[in-house]
Parts: sequence; C-alpha cells; structure tokens
Amino acid sequence: MLNKIKTVSAHDIYHASPVFMQHVFTSAYGYKLKRERYSSLYREALKNYIRGRADPQELLVHLMHHLKENIKVYENIEIDENDIMASFKRLPFTEKGDLRYALEDRSYKKGMIRESLTSGTTGANLIVYDSEHDRAKRMAFLDYIKYQNGVMPFSKRASFTGQELTLPDHNNKLWRFNYTMNQMLYAARYITPDNVSHIYESLERFRPVSMDGSPSALHILAKHMLRGDIKASWDVTAIFPTNEILTPRVKRDLEKAFDTIVIDQYSTAEGAPFIYSDPEGRYMLGDETGLFEFFRKGHHLYEMVVTTFINEATPIVRYKIGDQVEMASDAEYLNSFEDECRISKIIGRGADFLYSSDGNKVNSIIVAWIADELEDVVAHTQFIQEEMNRVTINIVVEEDFTEHHERTLRERTKKMLGREVDVIFNYMDAIPKARSGKVRFIINEVE
Repeated sequence: MLNKIKTVSAHDIYHASPVFMQHVFTSAYGYKLKRERYSSLYREALKNYIRGRADPQELLVHLMHHLKENIKVYENIEIDENDIMASFKRLPFTEKGDLRYALEDRSYKKGMIRESLTSGTTGANLIVYDSEHDRAKRMAFLDYIKYQNGVMPFSKRASFTGQELTLPDHNNKLWRFNYTMNQMLYAARYITPDNVSHIYESLERFRPVSMDGSPSALHILAKHMLRGDIKASWDVTAIFPTNEILTPRVKRDLEKAFDTIVIDQYSTAEGAPFIYSDPEGRYMLGDETGLFEFFRKGHHLYEMVVTTFINEATPIVRYKIGDQVEMASDAEYLNSFEDECRISKIIGRGADFLYSSDGNKVNSIIVAWIADELEDVVAHTQFIQEEMNRVTINIVVEEDFTEHHERTLRERTKKMLGREVDVIFNYMDAIPKARSGKVRFIINEVE
C-alpha cells in the first residue's frame, strides 16, 4: 500500500481532485512561484529597467568576464575591454546539442538553482538552469514590457496557457484561479468554437486588466465576439500574445474585439533575450536582456543568433535558436550592439520544412507565402506531410472564403512543391494543438 502511495504524483492528485480543490492547488503553486520570482531582487531589477540604467557595453563586459571566470568551456577566452565586440565575435556558436550534452560544463550552479525544461515545437526536450537572480530579471522585464503599456504588476490578468489545467473530460470548466497572483488560467488546448462562450462568460465575471498567452486560443475568443457582435463589458488595457507567431489577422481581430492594444512578445524557455512590439506593431529589441546577431539567408530574411544577459546559471551565448526574422536590409551580417536593427516580422523556425516532389526542402518561410495576402479569408493553416507527394492542409476559414480561394491555395502549393503533389484540404473549426499547447505550422512525418 505504501509503495502504491509513493507512486502517486502531484499531477495525479490534482486531476483526481474536485474542481474547487484544483483552484486551491493552483493558488498554492502560484504562491510558491511568487516567492521564487517576485523577491526584492525582482523589485530592484524592475526599478532599474524603468529608470533605464542598463548599459549594453557594461552588460557585455560583465558577461564576458562571467564566462571566463565561471563557465568551463569559456575558461580560455581572451577579453579586450577596449574592443569587447571583437572579443565577443571570437566566441564559438552554441547549438542545441551543446546545451543538451555538455550542460554542466556550460553552467554556473550557485544560488537557488532550478531546472527549466522546454520541449518547444519540435518535441526535443532541453534543460537549462536558472538562479533566483535570473528569474527575477526575467520576470521583471516581462512586467516592464507590460508597464510600458499601462499594465501595472500584479493587476488582474487572464492567461491562455498550454499547461494541463484539466483533462479532456472537462465539462467546459476550462479555467482555474491563481488567487496568489490575481490570475485566471485558461486551458488553451481545449478551447474550441463550441465551448468558447463559456470562456467569455468566465472572463466577463473576472474582468481582467490584461490578457496573455496562446494567439490561436485568443483568436477563437475574438472571432466568437466579432461574429456575435459582442462588446466586452469591461476595459482590457492590453493583450500580450506569446508562444506562437502572431499573424496580422489575429492582431486585428483581437484589437477590434476588445478595443485595445496588442503587444507581441518573443523569447524562449532557453533564456533568450526579448523582442517585443509597440501598439503600432513595430518591433523593439530588449537590449537590456541580451545581444542579437542576424545572418542573411535571403532577400530581407535573416537567421537570429542570440546571447542572453539574463541567465548566468546557463549562459546562452551565440545560440543558433533556429528562428528567422524579416528586416529591410541586404547586409550580410548585423548585430544589435553595433547596428540599428529594425525587425518588420518574426517568422519563426526556419528548420521546419516540407519536401518538394524532387526531394528538395522547402522551409517554413517559403511555405508561408502560400497563404500570403489571404489573411482576410484564411484564419489559420497547418501543413502536414506524411508522404512525399501528399500534403494535407488543415485550414480554418472565414465566411467569405470561396472555391476561388481554395484554387489559389492549391495552385500555389503545387507551384511550390511540384505538380505531382496531391493537396488535400481539411476544413476545421480550430487547428489541433501540440502537447505544449502551441499550434505547429508544419508537421513533417516523412522518413
């Protein structure tokens, strides 16, 4: 009996409990996280961000010395403070495999160290460490972004999360309250057009100041409101989508449904520095949080390589993160320390691809062209390739989508992948989410 009890996890206890107890457990876990993340270190970091005290030169010099003194793989680097960028550029690039297989040699485990696990959209697990100082700086910068847009720390927020708040048999009770953080959590992976009315009713009772999380789940809510001519009965100061690429159509619908501003955010669980937008959609680099390098891959297309200033436990240095951006430049190389870098679009993973009929790889940036300029009639697409000459397009469309639009999509797909490729359209109310709660744009299952 004792052995059986020992094998019961907190996850099992949570899901075996009635909903009111799940609210209690959610709040208890929120209390634990609040103590970890929102200490005096957090308050000091937030003050410094607000006062604008971050000097990129000092931050980079500090990072270089930290690497040399505390991280084994960098112990032999040379540092010239008079030309710190030249010293930095001599550092090797970091791949995901380096973090996976040499984590201890790349880490400085001093302080209250915690493991941070990410699976991303590819399903490849990765662990990095962070300390209480790292967590404080990260949470402070997130709140600094919100502060710049009128949202005060610890104000009421609704978060559309990929966390497993409930099981599939949820009876439309898709939210759990984190009393400690004044936060209502919604299970993004289970939100559909059929149950989204329950989500809206919950929000109307809770009346959050801000909303954040999955753009695809938030978009289902926005479309429900727009189609029903529903006006929010409370003021939403801002919406902060995360974890997925924010498309122009989703941004417009969220702005219209809630009569508010939408601020896009980009970072990763590996501890990458931040990119965020202003209300007009112009992207800004969080120079206080790290250094960005951009390597040209095509016309106005750049691969990002990132270095973080906000994770000293496992410093992410010249990390090939696999994401790409669009910039109005044709320079072969740019970096945020020496150059003015203006991002016009965050595209996402360049590593995701489909195969053309002749065996060539067509990456996600090119695939995205298939639905280009059809945002008004195509809400979401997902491309699935299980065989070389067969592609299924999961697609969510608007009411004014016609056969003409389908022919356009089919023709573009065949032009891109080959005339021999069969294109199957699978019309859906919502694109299925991965276990992470994210929607994958491309799923390639060809061996």
